[in-house]
Order: sequence, then C-alpha cells, then structure tokens
Amino acid sequence: WTREKFSIQVHEGNTFGALIKAEPFTKINDGYYFFGTESVNWYEAYEKCRELNSELVTFETDQEFDAVTAFLTANGSRLNYWTSGNDLAKTGSHRWFTSGQRISSLRWARNQPDNAGQKEHCIHLGYIYTDSQKFELNDRPCSQDANSLFKYICEAPEMETIS
Repeated sequence: WTREKFSIQVHEGNTFGALIKAEPFTKINDGYYFFGTESVNWYEAYEKCRELNSELVTFETDQEFDAVTAFLTANGSRLNYWTSGNDLAKTGSHRWFTSGQRISSLRWARNQPDNAGQKEHCIHLGYIYTDSQKFELNDRPCSQDANSLFKYICEAPEMETIS
C-alpha cells in the first residue's frame, strides 16, 4: 500500500482552454457579468452581488463600458442598472467602490452628476433622459427614494481553473 501525494494548483484564467460553465454570469470580452432582474436600491444590489461572490460592476476602461452597454443595447435593454459608483466617502468625489478609481467624466449624462436635493450619491447606468440615445451614468439616491429602485449588474472575479 502506498500513499501518493497530490497537489492542487489554482490558476487564474482558463489556462487549458477548458470550457467553464459561467452561469449565471455572461461572458462579455474578458469579463463575466450578471444582470439582476429585480428592482432594488443600491445597498440591496450590493448585497445581491456579494451573495454571488461578485461585486457591483466597476467600469475600469472605456472599452469595458462600451462592451457592456453594447451587450445591453443588442438585447433591447433601455433599463436602469446600479453600478459600484458612488460619492459616499466624499460628496462630489465620484469613485468606483471596488477600485477607488475616479469615474471618467466622459460617461456622464449631460448636466450630471447633479446631486439633486443633496441626496444623490449612488451611480446608475441608463437612458437618463427621454431623448437619450445611449447608456450614460447618473447619480440617484442610494435607498430612500422609490424612483431609485433599479436592476443591477454584478461583475465576477476572473474565473479560475483547478488542475
């Protein structure tokens, strides 16, 4: 009788070209995203993403923003979706919650963010105005407003394989 030793190595990414079932996430370019179907406030959206071992979406590049919004557009969506963006730490300093990076001013809807009523601190993605032609960013109340119940986008960490 012999005892063989085995070791488990965890590799980031799909290093062997194996097919990985990513459900309930959708692969878009190099990222994996979950599009929540419930309308919830920002805090609930954050909790729902954490339950999936993911985070509210953070758009780290313009290419990522464009890819996700192109996917939504191709699927006929004109809904509102929570992102990880907020200025909860310092009013007027809009950052991605998961990375701490400043949010690019190129993606805001016109005249946004405006912190209307001094209570808009969480960032959503949507067709902000009736004449909007594309997805843009806007600030809304995080929880205390019935008009701030939106769908949400979760972003999974890079998938891992075990060998």
